[in-house]
Amino acid sequence: MKNLFLAILTLCVVSIAVAQKDGDFHLDNVYKIDKKGTIDLSSSDAKVYITGSLRPDVHVKIDRTVETKGIYNSREEFTVEVETMNGDLRIRERQNSYNSGFITYQREDYKIEIEAPEGVTLAIRGDDGDYFIKNINGSISMSLDDADAQLTACKGNKFTFRIDDGDIRMDEGRGDLEIDADDADVEVYKGQFSSIDASSDDGDIIIQTSLADNGQYTFRCQDGMVSLDVTGGGGEFTVHHDDGHISTTGDFKTTYESEDQTRLTLAKGTAKVTVRADDARVKLEN
Repeated sequence: MKNLFLAILTLCVVSIAVAQKDGDFHLDNVYKIDKKGTIDLSSSDAKVYITGSLRPDVHVKIDRTVETKGIYNSREEFTVEVETMNGDLRIRERQNSYNSGFITYQREDYKIEIEAPEGVTLAIRGDDGDYFIKNINGSISMSLDDADAQLTACKGNKFTFRIDDGDIRMDEGRGDLEIDADDADVEVYKGQFSSIDASSDDGDIIIQTSLADNGQYTFRCQDGMVSLDVTGGGGEFTVHHDDGHISTTGDFKTTYESEDQTRLTLAKGTAKVTVRADDARVKLEN
């Protein structure tokens, strides 16, 4: 009986020490794409690096390794499908897993690296990951949940961000900017936007941009902050506030002030800026 107990105990220890490798996946291929085609990417829990260059095609490199330890029965089928369609590139994960028993340790390393023509458009859907995008000059659309994104030297004319529980930081931008953020912070610097439509619930929107004549800029913020640093141009600013705080720095002139609305002007421009702040702070600079 003693020997049987020792055998069972040894089996358990060995089971805990053995690593499961079923979820490993590796891909390293080159695909055709139009110079202004679209990369449509959907990924989960990955570190994603997308870089624009002068190359005429797309180099996709994906590495995923999974290590799991415990007393369990497990089976995982993981793959990434990459297909070209009408000059565009579509990247999708496919995963099917089964687990039973006790898992004592699990580690996943998942990286997606994409080098593409700098003029491509990006359409990204991501869940629980990190995204690093550099030198992409087409339009960029990102829908993120529990993920962070950093955009560097992206010179497109249209940016659309929908983010829940994460952060986005961009070091420049122009054209049209659309933001829909929930429990998230968005920071954009050195912008030259002709229009902005930004909404935030429980987060901060920090924008540094010039204002275009006749441009429309709308901000809606609840329980957070809107910070607008105007680096050029001017116009009329209307702030609707409810239990919020407004501060200005620079050459803003107040033309009207009441309990729930403040109107200001900034010379040298004809832009229209509207801010609706519900229990939020508003900061205007120039």
